[in-house]
Amino acid sequence: MSTLQNWLSGERVSKPVEHPRVVMVTGATSGIGQATALLLLSLGHHVAGLGRNAERLATLATHADSLPGELLPLEGDVTDGNLVQRLAAQTLAHFGRLEVLVANAGIGHRGKLAEARWEDIERVLRTNIDGVVHSIRACIPPMRAGGGGHILTISSVVGPVPTPGAAVYAMSKAAIDSLSQSLRMELRNDDIWVTNMIVGQTATEFAKRRLGRSGKVARRLPTMPPERVAAQLVRAMDRRRRTVIIRPIDRLIVLAGRFTPWLMDRILYRVYG
Repeated sequence: MSTLQNWLSGERVSKPVEHPRVVMVTGATSGIGQATALLLLSLGHHVAGLGRNAERLATLATHADSLPGELLPLEGDVTDGNLVQRLAAQTLAHFGRLEVLVANAGIGHRGKLAEARWEDIERVLRTNIDGVVHSIRACIPPMRAGGGGHILTISSVVGPVPTPGAAVYAMSKAAIDSLSQSLRMELRNDDIWVTNMIVGQTATEFAKRRLGRSGKVARRLPTMPPERVAAQLVRAMDRRRRTVIIRPIDRLIVLAGRFTPWLMDRILYRVYG
């Protein structure tokens, strides 16, 4: 928890909240999702933490015991739309409201599209696109009933700036970029805001557990701890930002990809090969 406390102080989100909110966090048992759930709980927010692994959910619950917020552990897979609907209803029944969704659950993939197994492609798309859509559709009704809310989608730098060997993962994140933009306009009259978080390389189990060619993150690019992403997510809950790019280097990559794509192609080919 020391790393978490360091980021709490560094990102100016160290004070407990006066009016705790109920937040559903998908993919809450590891990486960015776990760091976000713990940060929210430490500030006094209530968290419905959704994850597929019962053992990891139990570990998250153990950490939550000493924190001021209340955790509702929810076991399930976001690719099951009917189940996600039931879990959102369970959250509403337990807390009486549901105000924020952090649609974080996702899975990576590394390898050339033409050589990838279809089973892997399908799993990435079902998790990273279908899972986000299921989560959003399940949470909109209770947000509307409560008078508004906030949806935070988790994208990646490779959405706007794809890298070699990331075609499958990149197209799933590009879909989230478009989804968040359209959804923000659709939900404007419901007072439900949508923020798209564009995340750069983060030091989690993500690369090790990705499909296709697993392994390490790109060594030539800097990584950040998941607690830094979590802190920015929590700060974004209090602001109506359309897009949040966390680090200056990631902003530079996105801008270079937009205005000098030919240069980024050459750089990324050298980095990823």
